[in-house]
Amino acid sequence: MIKLGLIGCGYWGKNHLRTLREMEGVNLAYVCDSQDLPLKLPENIKHVKEYIQILADSSIEGVVIATPTNTHYAVARDFLNAKKHVFVEKPLATNVRDAQTLCSLAETNNIHIMVGEIFRFNPAISFIKSLIDSGELGELRYLESRRVGLGPVRNDVSALWDLATHDIYISNFLTGQEPVAVSSTGISHNGKLDDISSVSIRYENPGVLSTIYVNWEHPIKERMLIVGGTKKAVKFDDVQPSEKVAIFERAVDYHPNSGDFGEFQSSIRSGSILIPQIKIKQPLEEELKNFVGAISGSESCLSTGYLGLQTVKVLEAAEESRKNKSQEIIL
Repeated sequence: MIKLGLIGCGYWGKNHLRTLREMEGVNLAYVCDSQDLPLKLPENIKHVKEYIQILADSSIEGVVIATPTNTHYAVARDFLNAKKHVFVEKPLATNVRDAQTLCSLAETNNIHIMVGEIFRFNPAISFIKSLIDSGELGELRYLESRRVGLGPVRNDVSALWDLATHDIYISNFLTGQEPVAVSSTGISHNGKLDDISSVSIRYENPGVLSTIYVNWEHPIKERMLIVGGTKKAVKFDDVQPSEKVAIFERAVDYHPNSGDFGEFQSSIRSGSILIPQIKIKQPLEEELKNFVGAISGSESCLSTGYLGLQTVKVLEAAEESRKNKSQEIIL
């Protein structure tokens, strides 16, 4: 049994609590939250309001951190210094310096730090990755993401850091590359943090552009991703209860023109739409199983701190671009 503690039991932390309580091979010994808990705990799980007791308990092997984003660095640092394995919700930290420090601490102490980038464990995203890697979509050309809805509105980080984080690491995962340039724009209606953000990410080879739009003031909930290649395109609609993925046999072909230099002709192919069957799994459960497997040595960590660092690099560059009138930032 892997003995764990949970730090934070709020909006998302309560989902960790439910999942960890039911997981085989896990002994959830502590839940730390300054507020009363949303669920009644069994007698073998202790509720504490400060995590110092968990730090001092040598039997605790790791912790799951689901606290507000602006606390991730300090809480994760304390547990890494105590040589306990850490799972921390996305994003890893609020700047590259702190994210790098956490990665270095984990490496120095020979322990795992895993970032909660949950869509890496979503079977639909894994299926799309297999389409890309097999060449079924052809040469990758673009990714287009929309993550909008009416709240929840955060008061610690902007819509960029809260919502676009998902689509940034999804883009990196699907392309299998680190970005070379980022540009961004946004607007705040609350006077403090951006409510709406638009991010463009360029990848050098084979010239892929990822565009991301997030908005927590939007009246309609959308969680949409479209990935296009030279042969086919695929759509992922996470709001749909079923048939989340559709494959389109549609694309644009370009042909050199024998006339003037730089001229070309285009042709449009419009074919059928395929709805594949994808086995449903619970991404949060799969993610936490991977963390526990990494601690026990039975699995490799699939969402490492260094992958989380890549995401923070893009977020920080997007924020810099936003402050500099959407100037493209070279990474």
